This record gives sequence, structure tokens and C-alpha cells, in this order.
Amino acid sequence: MNRIKVWAYAIALAAVAFVTLRAHTEQLRATAMSDLDARLAAASAHVLASTRDVAWEASAAAAVAARDPKLVAALHPAEARMPAPPPRKGKGIRAPSAPAADPEALEASLRDAARAALAAAERTIGLDLPEGTSATAGNREWLSRRSKHEGDAMSFLRGAIVGGKAQRAYVRQNGVVFYAAAAPDGDGAGVVVLTPVDEAWVRSLAGATGALITLSVPEAKPISTAGAEGAQVFSGWNRGAGVPADVGQLGKTSFSLGSLKIATVPSPFGNAPAFRARAVQLDGIKNGFVVVAIPARATLGGIAQLYWQVVLGIVVALLVGIGLGFLVRPSEAPAAVPEELLAAATRIDRGDFAARVPPLAGKFGTVATALNRAAELAGPAAAAQTARASVTDEFFAKPLGASAKPASERAEPALP
Repeated sequence: MNRIKVWAYAIALAAVAFVTLRAHTEQLRATAMSDLDARLAAASAHVLASTRDVAWEASAAAAVAARDPKLVAALHPAEARMPAPPPRKGKGIRAPSAPAADPEALEASLRDAARAALAAAERTIGLDLPEGTSATAGNREWLSRRSKHEGDAMSFLRGAIVGGKAQRAYVRQNGVVFYAAAAPDGDGAGVVVLTPVDEAWVRSLAGATGALITLSVPEAKPISTAGAEGAQVFSGWNRGAGVPADVGQLGKTSFSLGSLKIATVPSPFGNAPAFRARAVQLDGIKNGFVVVAIPARATLGGIAQLYWQVVLGIVVALLVGIGLGFLVRPSEAPAAVPEELLAAATRIDRGDFAARVPPLAGKFGTVATALNRAAELAGPAAAAQTARASVTDEFFAKPLGASAKPASERAEPALP
């Protein structure tokens, strides 16, 4: 294996790990958002139940207070119900006129009677109405001194006095949200109970649900447990009720691993929301909502932390693979030569052309075949060469007709 292969394997493994990490991260994100939606559904159900409780308590208090004897007596004075005495006949004698009622005194008596009737209703039903709950009672005479443009709550009371109708809904009064419950009190009289939807109510909902609660009502002071920034984000809610929605952008997150700490790192989720929110409609107020929100950073931040830890591990593994590639030297181990091939080659090298290599497989078989063929061709040529060398040596070493004896021993020829 050479270094190119090591680098290729390291890069391929890093790519597979990163793709797997991205897929797993998206799955974790989807699961986290489903969990947030489930928490929102539970919190919204609690808020809806609380708004209905407020409505029921105010309506019950108004119905019971309208039957309070003292309030009935204040709204229907005995003088108004008794027939006027016939005038006395006689010269110079006039019937006594009823004393003129003091409007301020009548106003004060109705106010005190309504307040006492509300307290009695709380004791009778066993309610604990929020602080700031008030009751206002009136009759036709009282109504004649009132303006027709005093807000929704007074229009409810006017309907109970004039038309004898019980009306109930959330209303705005001087920039504050109330639940108004009006009930008729006999003919030509009525009472309205106003229960405030205030900061105490919003904070109690936040503590019970563990979510951020914002009261978003047009032309009313926004109340939110999400702080000033959250109140600005949720106060103009225009996305309807009952459907979860993404709000804001999560942005960058922090990363820490042991002593390594990075204040801001990119979010691995793309367009992840800062909040997941859902609204509950307030009956009677157009675009009036109680917005329930849960921050997504606490949930998605843990997933982002895990994501960057794994990314760091992938980078370290890739660098280790690249470093190992530099340590690899391109080399090939020598192939093991069969003993039969080596022995035949040695014999042929010594001149024994009768040596043959047995059949072998693979590349060594090709070498063996070539070596055997070369030995077959070299054998006759070597034999002929040996024969020629023997004849030449014999010719030059012993001339034809020469005696084998030395020259000193040869007999000289006799002279004639």
C-alpha cells in the first residue's frame, strides 16, 4: 500500500462520516422540534383552560351578585316602585313633592352595593377572584347620566340594563385587558364584573407551563415574561391561533470541549428558529392572543454542541490519516521463488542443459516454460561447440605424421 491509497482511504472515511453526521443531525433536529411542539400543545391547553376559568368565575360572580338583596334594593328603590299618593283636594293645598335625590349619593350607594355584592358572591361560590376585580351596577336613571361612548365594558352593562341581555367577553378598558361579564338585575337594571388579565395572571401561567407567555392585544399594553425583547417579538402576533410557528433565527451558538471554548460557531441547522410559538385566541377581541413560546436554543444548542464535537473528531482523524500517509514508503516485497525453479536455473547456469523445471502456475509457470525452452535450444548448440573445440585442440596439439617421442630421442636419417 502506498501513501496515495492511505490518503484516499482517509478522505473517503471522513466524507462518509460527515454525510452520516449531517443526516443524523437533521434527524435529531426533527425530533427536537416535535418535542417542542408537544410541549407547546400542552402549555397552550393549560392557557386555554385558564382563560375559560377566568370567564367562568367572572360570569358566576356577576350572576350571583345580580341577585344580592342589598344590590337589588339599591337598584330598585322602594320609592320608585310605590305608587305616588293622590293629590289632596282643597283650596291652597298642594301635594308634597318627593325630595330630589342626590346623584352623587345615589352613585356612591350603587358603588358600595355592587362592591358588597361582589364580595358576597365570592364567599357564596367560594371564588378567589384576582386582585383588581371590580363590579359596577346601574339602572336606567344611572344610565341616563352616562355617555354612550365609555368602552366595551359599559356597553355590556348598557345592554343588560336596557335589553336585559347577559353578555360576556374579553374587552379592552383604558389600555388594560379585562374579562367582562354583565348580567341583568331585574327590569331596567344590571351589573357587570370586570376581571383583569394582568401581569400576575401572565406570570402564573408562565410558572405553571414552563413557557414564555405574552399577552398580545392591539391598543393594549403588552405584558410578557420574555422580557422587553420578547414582548416586542410577540406583541404583534398575526399568525393565528392553534398552529405552531417558527419565530426569529437561532443564529450562532457556542462550543466548548474541555479547556477549548469558542464563543460563537455557525449553527449546523441552517435556518433554525430562535423560538417555537403558538397562540390562544381571546374571545371578543380581534387579533387578541395569548402567545405561548419556548426557546429553541436550549434544545438545539445541545445538538449543535454534539455536532461540532464529532466534526472536530472527523478532522483529527483525517489529519492523522494524512500524517500516516507521509510515513508510508513505496516498496514491494520480493516474491518467493519456488525451489524447483531456483535449482533448475542453477544447474543450467553451470552448463547442465539437460535440467528441466517442472510445470508451475501463474507467472512462475511462464518463467519456467521460457527457461525450459531456452535449455532445449542451448543444449545441441553447446554439444556442437564442444565437439568443434575437441577437433581443433587435437589438430594443433599433435601434427599429422609427427612422432610422439621427443626430438632428442629421434633417430637421424642415415646418410647415403
